[in-house]
Amino acid sequence: MGRQLILDTDGGVDDAQALLMLIAASKTPDAITTVFGNVDLQAATRNILTVLAVAGCDTVPVHMGADRPLCQPVIDAAAIHGADGLGGAPRPAHRLEPAGRDAIGFLVNSLRGAAARGEKIDLLMIGPLTNLALALRVAPDCAEGIGQVTLMGATVYGRGNVTPAAEFNIYADPESAAIVFGAPLAITVAPWEACMTHTISGTELDALLDEVPDAPAKDFSRALAAHARKVIAGFGAGDIFRFVDPLAAAVVIEPAIVTQSLRASVDVALAQGITRGITVVDPSGRLGTPMATFIEAVDMSRLVAHFNASLHLQPPEAVAP
Repeated sequence: MGRQLILDTDGGVDDAQALLMLIAASKTPDAITTVFGNVDLQAATRNILTVLAVAGCDTVPVHMGADRPLCQPVIDAAAIHGADGLGGAPRPAHRLEPAGRDAIGFLVNSLRGAAARGEKIDLLMIGPLTNLALALRVAPDCAEGIGQVTLMGATVYGRGNVTPAAEFNIYADPESAAIVFGAPLAITVAPWEACMTHTISGTELDALLDEVPDAPAKDFSRALAAHARKVIAGFGAGDIFRFVDPLAAAVVIEPAIVTQSLRASVDVALAQGITRGITVVDPSGRLGTPMATFIEAVDMSRLVAHFNASLHLQPPEAVAP
């Protein structure tokens, strides 16, 4: 048996794609915690429950977490993900409910329990890092139950997507990011630069979708991808599909997919001003924070294969007996 996996997510378009990839690869999270970010906490939770309903995964428990950052006002990315956070993708009539409303307590209890058993739980973090930061602040010993942490966020070279310096997931709660990067954890980062350079064309994506049998799940995935392409084109990048949260999910599914990476210590700028939220990445280690692995390149053929599998995902009830 492999390690348990907990997904922490702010329920946007690429979060949905990442979750579908995990399910298609038989890496369905054992539990999911939600957090504010792309949209507010309620919407993020509703969106993740929608994805689980689309995929026919009714039994995955979803725990609602932090609805705000530690120290600053809430920001969101509704302009990127749409008012509902899923770009208006069609939702199934079947509705699921969250299992709990105390994700921080759930994380502390789960991680402490794993440590007591001599086990570790892997974490995939694809939103602001507030839930994990709060768990570490309340119960620092819960770090003993954490295995591999894979997160989408940060930049290597300080070219942000929400400010000139900062990437959204870090900028949404820099104090929490500083707590996580400063903890004694094994962290692998899918930074914004890698997400920008791992793309396929709209034509290539259409070809993948054309091979998928018509089904509600296909309509859902097609709508997610169409919204993502529209947003990217709106920024003048042309008709491409960019792997963001799905890049981090692919690394969890197949760690050997990484072909180039950088080991470095990292810290987060917390001062108010134009550099707030920037991640300072130092391969020399002089920052003194624990070393993390920053993904620079992955095997594109494998990445596309994992994404393609998610497009072909069939809910159990749709599979012929």
